Amino acid sequence: MFFDLFFYTLLVLTIFGSYKIIKSTAAQNKFLKVLKFLFVLFTASLCLLLLLQWTLPKGSKYQEAVHLPRHLWMLDHADFEDGLHKQKVVYGNHPRQYYHYYPALENSQKKNTIIVYLHGGGWCLGSPNQHRYLAHLLQQAGYTLVFPAYRLTPEFGYKDLQEDVNKALLHSLDFTKEQGIHTPTIILGGSSAGGNLASLLAYDENRWANLGLDRSMLKGVFSIVGALNTSKMEQTFTLLNYTGPADSLSYTLANPLTWISPQDTFPFLCLHGKKDGLVSYDAVLEFCNTLDQTVPNVLHFPSYDNATHLGLGAAWYYDKNENLGQDTVLINWLDAVSN
Repeated sequence: MFFDLFFYTLLVLTIFGSYKIIKSTAAQNKFLKVLKFLFVLFTASLCLLLLLQWTLPKGSKYQEAVHLPRHLWMLDHADFEDGLHKQKVVYGNHPRQYYHYYPALENSQKKNTIIVYLHGGGWCLGSPNQHRYLAHLLQQAGYTLVFPAYRLTPEFGYKDLQEDVNKALLHSLDFTKEQGIHTPTIILGGSSAGGNLASLLAYDENRWANLGLDRSMLKGVFSIVGALNTSKMEQTFTLLNYTGPADSLSYTLANPLTWISPQDTFPFLCLHGKKDGLVSYDAVLEFCNTLDQTVPNVLHFPSYDNATHLGLGAAWYYDKNENLGQDTVLINWLDAVSN
């Protein structure tokens, strides 16, 4: 609400100011003429942004892009109710190597189930704090939560981000043991880029062994608008900064579909909209079909015909119109797999 009020107030003021400037003949020197031009250009840009928001077809990457600035601002600044007793725990030397830890509510019967949730942002932006609304929701449902941050592209790539996920998981298991959780079970989750990172960890059985962990502790994985089939995504700079070139080994390894095997018998929840303009529904559908054919009866894939990437991913935190019941689906699925 505050962002919308600010935007429209700014638009009205700049239109009024531009009108006054255009009518004015007082400013004749070169500097003021340039200033007038820039002011009018800024006004025109605001009007164009508003027009694009109203006219671009739902489900296009351009429609998602023009809504992204407002979306990010809302995730950072909206007055969400956060989880209780949040702690920032450092797991490495880089400023991005930390996680937010939320203990389960007192007397919770599910406190031994740890949800490790990885934020999205195209592997190049985002933070755990943007998902404090989700943290509140999951903590109220009784779970212990670990929301890691990780290093970002373009400075860091595929191997670095996997290393951060590994470190965060191992550190959080040691940390939660200090909090009294000695027999934990894990549920991995993530949105967008985070769905990719969570799935890569889940489906790589050797990776668990190399970390000294028994993958039987993994009780399920959920992906919210996740990048689950990167080979079918548009090869943008954002993607290739993470995966490496399309002919590289890391490009193949960064695709969760590559790792699916008959041993992957844990439940998988996929929440994805058919109007997703950033991670195409068809690409995710191929992942889900492959999973269902390889390991029958582990997939839950509800359909959201009109949901976009931003809407289904996190805009429902602040916009009730974007809540299509995905919160209820998620909580019900978590309760089913954690029992």
